Amino acid sequence: MDAIKKKMQMLKLDKENALDRAEQAEADKKAAEDRGKQKKLKSTEDELDKYSEALKDAQEKLELADKKATDVSKRWSY
Repeated sequence: MDAIKKKMQMLKLDKENALDRAEQAEADKKAAEDRGKQKKLKSTEDELDKYSEALKDAQEKLELADKKATDVSKRWSY
């Protein structure tokens, strides 16, 4: 009977250890997924900053060109 009780305790302990390892593996997987999403978010934010800056530059050039066109138009209308 003692051998059976010891075997049952060992099996119970093995089960608990396996469940702990499974929970840890699941937590590690989630952490890795979170890191991947954070990396992708950072990349997307950097890309947004880059294109926002390009848009700002293009708008400034357009405003300057529009101002020059208006100045030329005013000179020719007199």
